[in-house]
Amino acid sequence: MKLKALSCYDGDKDTRFGDCLLIYDNSSLIVYDCGHTRHAAYVESFLRNKPTIISIYIVVSHNDSDHTNGVCELLEWLSMHNYSVKVYTHQYLKHADTIIDKVDDGRRNRDSLKRALLAEFDNIKKIIEKAQELNYSTVEALKGTTVGSCVVVGPTVDEFTDVASKAVDNRENNMIEDETVMNAASVQIKFILDDGKSILLCGDASPNYLKDLATYDIIQLPHHGQENDAKAIFEKLGGNAYSKDYFISDNTGSGKTSGGSDDIVKYMKRERYNPPYSTKDKIVNLPECSVAIHSSSQGRVPLGDLGSV
Repeated sequence: MKLKALSCYDGDKDTRFGDCLLIYDNSSLIVYDCGHTRHAAYVESFLRNKPTIISIYIVVSHNDSDHTNGVCELLEWLSMHNYSVKVYTHQYLKHADTIIDKVDDGRRNRDSLKRALLAEFDNIKKIIEKAQELNYSTVEALKGTTVGSCVVVGPTVDEFTDVASKAVDNRENNMIEDETVMNAASVQIKFILDDGKSILLCGDASPNYLKDLATYDIIQLPHHGQENDAKAIFEKLGGNAYSKDYFISDNTGSGKTSGGSDDIVKYMKRERYNPPYSTKDKIVNLPECSVAIHSSSQGRVPLGDLGSV
């Protein structure tokens, strides 16, 4: 598989375009998040240039708008062009009984809990409704679920129901390890690149929910390279951290509370970690071209280059 991680447009460093990561081979495309309508338009152009791709899988990692804002528009376009599509994300209502037991505040019944979940996870609700309207399959992104050539590796049911219960329980602190509960249980996927390297994509997930980190060659630093999250991952890896490669989907225009990778890139350079692949300025393509070197320009091409890899 190949990875194409989208970036900003027209030199615009103020707009929060969010994440959109394309995982593909000659016949299939997995879209891991689509945080802006500009990303959706790019995916449409990409598919026009890849006529052999017929199967589309869309993974929505979590509810945040900078991961979801382009999904419904993309679904509409895919329907108009008769693509086979499946949508994968958390389906909280299926676990309402477990969540209500975890809330256990004596005030909620099943119906009121459902209303609270739909309000809290409103973007996912809209995406599932749009997919159903277009007669696309919606699949729960449980650990172990196969998504084309990718596999969901987290979170567990227990973890994401914990998150959901905290999200709807106003008695609870809305944070897990400096991440909002909305972010913490992002859907994580792994796959093998064409060069044989394994890679973990994890949205805005809390580092506490990331398992078996030592088994990956390339690890996404979550929440757009948020510094504390990245440092927590380095700490979990211990001495192995220096042998790993890292990827950042930089959320252009965001502040420290929403990621933004400048601080962690400086820290990694100072501490002599491998320099990360980053979408801050350019699209990231993996595997790298065989003539590329591991440098600040590695694996990146201008935004208009749809024909590469």
